[in-house]
Amino acid sequence: MRVIFVFIFLSVSRIVFCQYAVSGKILNLKTGWPVEYASVTIADRELWAISNEKGEFLIKNVSAGEIQVAVSCLGYVKKTFTLSISGDKPNLEFLLREDNLALDEVVVTAKNKSDEMTTSYLIDRTGLEHLQMASIMDVTALLPGGQTNLNLHLAGSSPQRIAIRSIDSEDGNASFATAMEVDGVRLSGNASFIKEKDAAAKAIAGIDTRSIASGNVESVEVITGVPSVEYGDMTNGIVKINTRKGKTPFEIEMSTKPNTKQIAVNKGFGLARNAGVLNASLEYTKSIADLSSSYTSYLRNALSLTYENTFNKQNHQPLTLTFGASGNIGGYDNHSDPDRFLNDYTKESDNHLRSYLKLNRLLAKSWITNIEVQVAVNYTRNLYENNARKSSASSTAVVHTTDKGYFVAENYREGQMQNIILIPSGYWDVLYYVDNRPISIAANAKAKWASKFGEWSNNVMLGADFNGTGNLGEGKYFDQLRYAADQWREYRYSDVPFMNVLSPYLEEKISIPLGGNGGQDRHKLQLSAGVRSDITMIRNSEYGTVASLSPRFNVKYTMTSGNEDAWLQWINIRAGWGKTVKLPSFEALYPRPEYADYSVFAGPTMADGTSFRAYYTYPVSTRYNPDLQWQHSVQNEAGFEAKIKGVFVSLSVYNNTTKNAYRECSIYEPFTYKYTAGNELADGQNPFPIVPNDRIYSIDRATGIVTVSDRNNAHAPLTLSYKERNTFKSVAMYYNGSPSVRRGAEWIVKTDKLPALQTSVQVDGSYYFYRSVETAVLGYAPTGRNMSNGESYKYMGFYVGGNSASNGSETRKLTANATFTTHIPAVRFIVSLRIEGSLLHYTRRLSGYAGGEERGFVLDAKDDFLPSSNGGSIYGRDRYVGLYPQYYVSFDDMQTQRNFAEDLAWAKNNNIPLYNDLTSMVVKANTDYYFNPNRRSMYYSANISITKEISDVASLSFNAINFFNTMQLVRQGDQNVEYSAYEISSALAAIPRFYYGMALRIKF
Repeated sequence: MRVIFVFIFLSVSRIVFCQYAVSGKILNLKTGWPVEYASVTIADRELWAISNEKGEFLIKNVSAGEIQVAVSCLGYVKKTFTLSISGDKPNLEFLLREDNLALDEVVVTAKNKSDEMTTSYLIDRTGLEHLQMASIMDVTALLPGGQTNLNLHLAGSSPQRIAIRSIDSEDGNASFATAMEVDGVRLSGNASFIKEKDAAAKAIAGIDTRSIASGNVESVEVITGVPSVEYGDMTNGIVKINTRKGKTPFEIEMSTKPNTKQIAVNKGFGLARNAGVLNASLEYTKSIADLSSSYTSYLRNALSLTYENTFNKQNHQPLTLTFGASGNIGGYDNHSDPDRFLNDYTKESDNHLRSYLKLNRLLAKSWITNIEVQVAVNYTRNLYENNARKSSASSTAVVHTTDKGYFVAENYREGQMQNIILIPSGYWDVLYYVDNRPISIAANAKAKWASKFGEWSNNVMLGADFNGTGNLGEGKYFDQLRYAADQWREYRYSDVPFMNVLSPYLEEKISIPLGGNGGQDRHKLQLSAGVRSDITMIRNSEYGTVASLSPRFNVKYTMTSGNEDAWLQWINIRAGWGKTVKLPSFEALYPRPEYADYSVFAGPTMADGTSFRAYYTYPVSTRYNPDLQWQHSVQNEAGFEAKIKGVFVSLSVYNNTTKNAYRECSIYEPFTYKYTAGNELADGQNPFPIVPNDRIYSIDRATGIVTVSDRNNAHAPLTLSYKERNTFKSVAMYYNGSPSVRRGAEWIVKTDKLPALQTSVQVDGSYYFYRSVETAVLGYAPTGRNMSNGESYKYMGFYVGGNSASNGSETRKLTANATFTTHIPAVRFIVSLRIEGSLLHYTRRLSGYAGGEERGFVLDAKDDFLPSSNGGSIYGRDRYVGLYPQYYVSFDDMQTQRNFAEDLAWAKNNNIPLYNDLTSMVVKANTDYYFNPNRRSMYYSANISITKEISDVASLSFNAINFFNTMQLVRQGDQNVEYSAYEISSALAAIPRFYYGMALRIKF
């Protein structure tokens, strides 16, 4: 016990008493001038300083030992220096090179962040300018195995979303589960409502990247591996966008592509008397969908301001304050296009406002090193506007009641919301809006403590995030109540309560030197372990308060050779495991109330085109799912990076399983209503005594009985007979889907620049495998069908994985790229040729059970309903496939589960009406190639990019996509057909069409 006490005492004494100061100047290597606002950091000690107007810096409380000092500043190349500390280090001089094409080494592809403990890539400003990025989504092309964005412009009606290590159309909500941040401000889609503007759209989806300004982006970091616990609310990685902060010259950037024009103005002002730096950026971007017509467009008008200042720079406890605000006004518009039918148009604003305040204080105490606090507000307004021309030869009824019962259609009365409105015959415009205004208010604080115990380094981070998310929108509303769409009810998003999340987290990193080989080879082991808890508080909901834990672990071994001539200069070997949680969207938490509206009586049409109409409305209770669990992913990853004789090699392999994915299904509720047929008024044997022009119709709201009265009281009121109809109404509910598996590998092999050719070569690629089979048993009741006896359809089937012929899919992709970069520093010129190839693209629909057995069966012919007598696998080529429900129930007896296959086979020979009724529940694949494997043949494309700097005042970039204008045909394996690789259909497109762009940047 005494030995342990002595060890701790000596260690603490070393921390407290053996601490020294590191000070000096940061200078421009070329001019010798001081570099102001440079950041000097000792990462493993969590110590930092900011240089003053003389380039001076001071860092105190540096413990003895070897340290890595990183120096960075906007406009300069980040440099790392190694120092051995055994006493004070005064009067140091760190020289920084200006970041331009005169450097010996320039990277225009994604860089591995080899100093991180997980897989992470960085694309800096040089690479972004060379790429001529218009959308953040463009950067995914630079990742290993990445392919060029197929969207040639921003003016599509569909958003552009990023999905890391996945495909957005797959199960698991890939883009929704991919986090995005701008300067640490999370862009969240949790509170967005999508379905009311597009019923066919995925209700849960990620952030549309088109609204993010590209003109002032300094770098983009993409974390694809197991992240630190400070990052939450995601299961598919994170994209971190960093804007410019620091003194910069006045810069104008003008970019043109066939469909997109952009101009951006940027300036970093150094304010007088050490008052800090103000960065301002203004960007205008317009993109059109068709060169022959400029009416369909996407507009981005972005403004951002960032202020940063560090106080007490010459004190050992500096404080950095950063305030940022950015906004965008623009969006999608195809208004006033004369080629569209009459006045049909769609517009959608894509406006946002982001603001944050960040404080970073270096305390350098024995018990705490650094503390950081940030508050942020992110507000978005998407106003969707749609106008469409409608017409009808007779009066049309639109139902708006929210009460249960029978109602009569009435002529419109100005300013009133009637239960059912009768629209007269003719033509009219229906103009509606969907006002979607998600807002999130976030606050986070984290404290770090860095210490040394002998040669061991220990970093502890303790923090907490709080995020309040809501929606201030009005939801869907109409320009005129008279022409509001059928079955519309008001549902204000602002009435939905906020979702509040408190997320404490703790993480510890330990660095252990393992010695070396005679002072040459240096070995180090790094361990990271952390846990995060997301406590979700949802008011006015059955979900209440939900807590989830996310443990994460990473380990990394590093060997660095002290000999520059060694064949192995350094190597990193790492592995990670972790759980990440994705919080639910408002679409899942707050499903809208739904209604069943059925026409129960329609009188004969009068001479003026009007008629009596009555409807039955049945409100369906909102379906919360108290068993809903939060979606999470279990991530496993291993990888290594090495520098071998001038060749950089990187390989990452991963195996991720997404569990409890948010999925939507339909729950069916039985109900009965009374229906009165119109033929009750026209019986040839017994004519109705009241003539049509004297009839007054009424309906009892509770019983649904229709009564006809005589306007002249010549006849007593007559009650019409009715029939009771039994049917089902579906209501949406979210549940947890079956697991989805994604695994793959990413690699990079890059040579140093070959002096004779001034050229470096990079080969990168990725392999991706995905498989998911949904095995939840889901009900389905065929709608719009009657029984053989004319009554409403009364059966409901329950299917494994739902009532689709397939309940899963499998994907395998192998892509490989080769980039040849020629860089001539003497003339500040760089040209890169990137060849992108698809070596394997395989997809297949699946139909199976959890154990792997086939769920469907082969049909002899498309019109058959019984399994083929020859049997066989559904995955045999060119076969029609059918599917039976696992069991079914009847409206008459909802409790008894009947064997569908047995009843159908029996009815085939014994009860033809029953057989015909049951066949309505047989699900079929709509083509004979539905389950064929779809292998695309190999294809490639080539892009060329050129950048030339003209001294320090200007640079010019040119790029051409699909440079060789590839005309090859791609074979679609499932149908055995060929089509152009740049097919217009987005579902078939493999490569982008040939297009080009040019950008000019002028600095003052």
